[in-house]
Parts: sequence; structure tokens; C-alpha cells
Amino acid sequence: MPRLTLTVALVAATALPSTAQHTEPLPWYLSLGEASMQLRSRVPVARQVVLVPDLATLIDEVGKWTPQAHWPVLLEEPFFAPMFIRRFNPEAILRRTSIGPLPQDAAAVAAAVSAAAADAWGGSGRAPRAAAAAAGLPVPPGLIVADPSDPALAAALLLAAGRGQDIAWVSGYFGEPDGVLGLDGTTKLIQQVERAAAATGLAWDQLGDAIDTLTVCRSMSARGKTSAAVAITSEADAPMAMTDLLGRTLDGRRWAVAGWIFGDTAKAAWMANCSLFLPRVNAWMCGTYPSQPPWSRWGVAEAAAALEQGSYHVTTVKHETASGLRADTMEGLTTDLAVMTSKGNADFFRMADDTDADPGDVPILDTPAALYMIHSWSLRSPASLDSVGGRWLAHGVYAYVGSSAEPQLQAFVPPSLLAKRIAGGVPFLVASRWWPAGENQMSRPWRVNTLGDPLMIAPKPKGSMRRLTPAITAAHGDGYTDVRSETVTAMQRAEHTPVDAAFAAAISGLVLMGKDDMASQLWAAATAKQCNGPRSARAAFGSLYRKGKHAALLDAWARLEVPTVLEGDMLWSSLGPSLGEGTSDATLSALSEAITPGAVVQRTLRLAPIMGRRYGVGSEIALLDRGLAMATTARQRQVLSNVRKRSGG
Repeated sequence: MPRLTLTVALVAATALPSTAQHTEPLPWYLSLGEASMQLRSRVPVARQVVLVPDLATLIDEVGKWTPQAHWPVLLEEPFFAPMFIRRFNPEAILRRTSIGPLPQDAAAVAAAVSAAAADAWGGSGRAPRAAAAAAGLPVPPGLIVADPSDPALAAALLLAAGRGQDIAWVSGYFGEPDGVLGLDGTTKLIQQVERAAAATGLAWDQLGDAIDTLTVCRSMSARGKTSAAVAITSEADAPMAMTDLLGRTLDGRRWAVAGWIFGDTAKAAWMANCSLFLPRVNAWMCGTYPSQPPWSRWGVAEAAAALEQGSYHVTTVKHETASGLRADTMEGLTTDLAVMTSKGNADFFRMADDTDADPGDVPILDTPAALYMIHSWSLRSPASLDSVGGRWLAHGVYAYVGSSAEPQLQAFVPPSLLAKRIAGGVPFLVASRWWPAGENQMSRPWRVNTLGDPLMIAPKPKGSMRRLTPAITAAHGDGYTDVRSETVTAMQRAEHTPVDAAFAAAISGLVLMGKDDMASQLWAAATAKQCNGPRSARAAFGSLYRKGKHAALLDAWARLEVPTVLEGDMLWSSLGPSLGEGTSDATLSALSEAITPGAVVQRTLRLAPIMGRRYGVGSEIALLDRGLAMATTARQRQVLSNVRKRSGG
């Protein structure tokens, strides 16, 4: 494939510092990265975060951006917002009161979103693209697709405002994220998107024109059907990745690369903010494949070396085992970019020691990350916590490349090529695609889905960070409060009136500010005053996990009224690696409570024999039976049934 080799050399040699240095037009994939780079160089970011309670207030706040300063605007919630703030490290965190409800009419909502996105660039009645161009920004060749009635509209707003992209409004029902859209429905969606692209009046139907990316911010099925020629012709009737069908004509010719954001308002807004405002300098490369061909071509060592040469901070783990992964991530995983290889299916990923890890064994992220996962089926059911991909998304991934069915290894761009592309400035999701080149059959429609903003870049860190300016809190008036001041007041209230609710408010403020040490200390103070109830336990749980406070975490678990799946994953991540014959009764009981669907096989297999030796074979059988009742796949039931038979059941 000589054209592909030439592409690699070009991408690896290109740093994209400025359009002024280019005397010839850039290839389409580099033009995309250049447009995103220009945003970084021209629009400063104020070192503040504004927290809003609803979509209406989000729209109003984004409309306050100017070409002189953008800043993150998040909906306040307990996991994703603090995670973002820990990585962004703002000078100020502001909390804004609601401006009231959205209009009831969908057309009015769409108009308000488009107007706010344009206002970020000076507005004056223009569409976002025209307003950004008038402000001097080279507008990226992309289009956002959204539905004014879908909560992922929040991401469309932020990305339209942040990048100066227009929004095409495509309404209608196109399936659920975990489902398959039939041929008629998929065809209808493709045609509606094409009509929306044509309605812009821009050249759109070729790579290298005015629309080379699609950002789909709405619910749809992750998989669809096509009549086009696919990568492996024997699978022509099987479902394909929806993001690989969109941006193609009905006969399969690519004209754009699609990314997809779905979910509730808070999660969608968080994904967009991560793409726009967070740095990507730390990489975690986790390999499980053998060193022999063909697996070696998809190893992580060469990719890690390429990123290290580009001044990324890289942690590389080759031939990672299940126990190694647990030990390495027992207090969470802190990285900006993750690359992981594994064999498996939607409900398990196989480690180098041939242990089949469950979705619940996916590392919990301490900071938001973009993920490239070479694995079969991980994004088959992206909304399900019982799937590998669904668990990654719940644990803090905001951009994700993964397969929707069995893709064959060659469907994935090797990590070494991916690393060269992203270091050269090619957007992350675009870099993960096989581009039309020669006879490479994997450039045809196939089974790799791409979630997130397709214009998000992760170029060489040196010289590519967004410019930061001081917080502009003085420009904000009524309706804003300072989270730091409110937290100080809450801490004083907890000291003077030591009750569970008061400590919960103070701890929540500290967690939001990224002060895990102080939050852990305040939990200890609540414990000393015997005020550590269910509300303060929930507020402190994440901080106790990240700081490795095992005994305190166990105590907090005991006080939770209804633990969440995420809290159960944190408990096992923290206490599971030391599970053994000396484990306390209280710990065994807590770990047993945290066995849930999507995390049933490994937790049951690790815990059951210890329970049997401690309390008798009846306890072991009871735990295995409980696991069998939770199992959601035939593989899970078979594994647990075999163990139960060997245990005498």
C-alpha cells in the first residue's frame, strides 16, 4: 500500500504550527487538525468553570463567550464535573442560578441554541459559522447534527460555539443506542444528513471540501444496516457501526468522518467541554497481545516510543495481567489518552494471563480520557453498564474508538500508525479510521464506532496547549456565587452544627474543587463527631477511593443507603487487590454486596472460595447461586455453573 506509507511519512513530519508556513493545500485530514489548532492559538481560555443547573442556563452562559475568552460551562453533578475540574485546575469555580425553563417549542429551542453559538463570536444575526469566520477564525470543515428535543443538544451548543460550526437539525426516531437500526431506517437517516449538508450551500460530498466531519449529538442506534459493499463481503447482511455509515453515500463512498455524542444533558456537556478545553499530554498504553505475528503489529511498544518522541508523558504496560491491572489502577487511572488491546467480547476482555476480566474490571478514571480500544464488540451496547464499552464511558471516557461487533484485527489502525497521526495533528477519531487508499478493504463500511468530537486533537504537547488567561469573575454579576466561598461557609457550618447534611455539603464543595485530601480529612472529622451518615458518605466516597483510604472507604460503604454501580466498582478496585485469607469479615461482606451485573464472574470466582473456607461450603454455593441469578450472558452462566459443579453444588 504505497499511498498509505506516504501518508504516514507526511503525518509524522507535520507539526501544524501555522497555516502561514504552508505553500500548498494541506491534505484533508491535516486541514481538520489545522482548523482545531487555529482555535487553540487564537482564542484564549479563561481559567474558570461555571456550573449551571439546566440546559436553559447553559445556553445563556455559552452566549456570554467572546472571541477574547471562552471557558468551560458544566452542569453540576457529583462525578463528571469534579473529574473535569481536577484536570482543568481553574482559578475560580462559579455556580449560577437558573434563568428559568426552556421554551416549549422545539423550533424556539433550536433558534436559541444557534443564536448563543453565534453570540460567542459576535453574533449580529449571523449563523455560528459565519460569525466565527467574521471574527477571523478559520472555520473547520464540519457540520453538527442534532435534534432540539434530545438532551445531547448540550454538546451541539458547546461545540458549535467552541468551533464555529453550524448545526443541522435532524429530528425523528432512529433507534436506541444499544439497538440495531434496520436498512430502511438507516437509509432514511443517511439521506436526512445528506440533505442537511446540501442545505448549507457548501461543498460537502467529497473529502477535502467544506464538510469533512459530522458531529452527531443525539440518540440513535450504534449499529445499522447497509446495502453498500462492506469490508468483508460475507458479512454484508450483518449490522455495521453507525458512525461508519454516516458520512458516506448510500453506495459506501466516504465524504466525512463522523463522531457521536449521546446521553443526558450533563454527560453530553461534559464530553464537549473535555474535547474543547482539556490538555492531552499523558498517555497510558496497555497491551495484552502476544509478541508474535499477527498480534505484534498491534502492540503498544512502538506507539509508546512514537509518543515519547513527541514529548508526551507515557506509561507503557506490555503483556498486562488481570492482577497487574488491578494493582496498577487500585486508586484509579490518571491519563489523558488511553490505548488498550485485548481479546474478548462485549461482556469480557481477556488479559495476557488468559483471565477474562468483566466490564466492572475496567479501570476507573481519575481524570477524563480519550480511549482507543482494540477489542471485539466493546461498543456493541454503549449505553449498557453490562458491556465493556458502557463501563468505560461510565468510568470517565469522553472520546472512544471501539468495535460494534467482531471486526477482525485488521479493522483497527495499528497503534503505531495512530500515534504518528495524532502526533502530527490529525484529529483523534479521524486518525483511527482507515482512509480511502488503494485497495484497502477496511476503508469500506465496517464495524468500528467512533464516539466523541471528530475535531478533537491530541497533538504534540509542546507549543500546542490552549492559551490560558486569568479568570474573569469580575465580569459576572447577580446570579453567580463563588464555590470556594460557599465551601468555606459550609465547613464553618459543619463545625458549628455537626450533622450529616452539613458535612455532606462541605465535603461536596471540596470534592468539586479537587481537594481530595481535605475532603478525606473532613470525613475523618465527621467520623470523630459521629456525624458520618449516608449523605456525607456519598459525598466523600470518591475522595476516599482516590486517596487510598481503605478503612475509611469501607466505613463509608457501610453507611450508604443504596450504593451505586460506580461506588461498587470503586470498592472492588480499592479492596479487591488485597483479597485473601486474612481479609476481614466486614470487607468480605461489603465485597459480596458489590457483586452486580456486568461485574459478576470475576468477583464471584475470587470471593466464593474464601467464603467457603471461612463460613462453609453452603456460603460458597449461595454466592455462586447469587452470581448465576445475576448473569446476563450464556458465557457468564456457563463459567459460574462449571465452578458450582466443582464446588459440590
